[in-house]
Amino acid sequence: MECVPIGNVSGLTPPVNFTEAQKRVLKDISNVFYNYGLPVVCLFGIVGNILNLTILTRRKLQKSYRTVEQAAYVCLIGLALSDLMFCVFAFPTTFLPTGEYYKTKGFILYYGMYSTAIINVFIMSSTWLTVTMATERYIAICHPLNSKLFMTLSKTKFVIVLVYLVSVAFNIPVLWRYQIREILCENMTSKVYHLKQVPLCDSNTLDDGYRVLWAIVGNFIPLILLIGFNICICYKIHKSYKLRQKFHCEQDPKDSNNTLTITLIVIVVMFFILVAPSEIVLHIAQITKSDSDATYKAIEVVMNFMQSVNFSVNFVLYCIISPYFRKTLRHILCCDWYNNRRDSYKFNMTDCSKQPLKGP
Repeated sequence: MECVPIGNVSGLTPPVNFTEAQKRVLKDISNVFYNYGLPVVCLFGIVGNILNLTILTRRKLQKSYRTVEQAAYVCLIGLALSDLMFCVFAFPTTFLPTGEYYKTKGFILYYGMYSTAIINVFIMSSTWLTVTMATERYIAICHPLNSKLFMTLSKTKFVIVLVYLVSVAFNIPVLWRYQIREILCENMTSKVYHLKQVPLCDSNTLDDGYRVLWAIVGNFIPLILLIGFNICICYKIHKSYKLRQKFHCEQDPKDSNNTLTITLIVIVVMFFILVAPSEIVLHIAQITKSDSDATYKAIEVVMNFMQSVNFSVNFVLYCIISPYFRKTLRHILCCDWYNNRRDSYKFNMTDCSKQPLKGP
């Protein structure tokens, strides 16, 4: 559609020159991952994280942890909430138009304008909650004598709230990254709306500095910390395993401390595989101004999908690793239904027993 912009023409984004073959490939990749893959993954993540919160907040599960381990358990709840919010706000991206033009000035337009900032909040909060879990597991395993001093419920809850608040504050500038421009179509009777990406405070230097700072705080520092903590934890576990072999000691595979440690290690490994590459490539492309390249666009689609998978699969991870999680899930899905049927049957039998017998 040929459109004549209303007002200042220089503010419009110049068209990206892709060949027809590149456009077809990019369209096919986007169709598969965005129109089919992303909605399925986000819906699975919404259901899975709701189940995570349901199981993790049950009173029985809280009592199953010792005092020192409850810090990691509270982090799992905070992580499940952050992952749930990511899936909720990422799901509507399926309904965004493939171009940069919107026919109406409604919810989808404003969602496209502000969704990046909101999604970034939960990417950052999930990342730093994973770091918080890794820190507490490191203290519990490598410095057990200090664990009771640092790993208290009050301190852990304070850190979780702080992570959420800092994540929100850090991404406030992204709310002003897009501006709405009205464009009058060639028939001069209808309008479309264009989302134009602009530098922060109209300063390219400030915008580049913010992107670099986001990459450092949101990606590189957490990556370094997670690598360091994981190496120390794995080394300590290896030493403990060798020591138990030497003295012929057995470790209970159902021990909650062991389960939490394995869970953390797998969460960190999945973060390295699914989240870190996407964020690193994104920031490098934006800083080097190569984010309009056709190859980058195709890679971005695939990596955004991988990132969404990371926020959706913790439910499967917990089911595989934790016997207590599987048992509680079976209780929720099966026993509650069975108990309701049994209580209903008892109630009906009680009513029948109270009624007088009638003769013929």
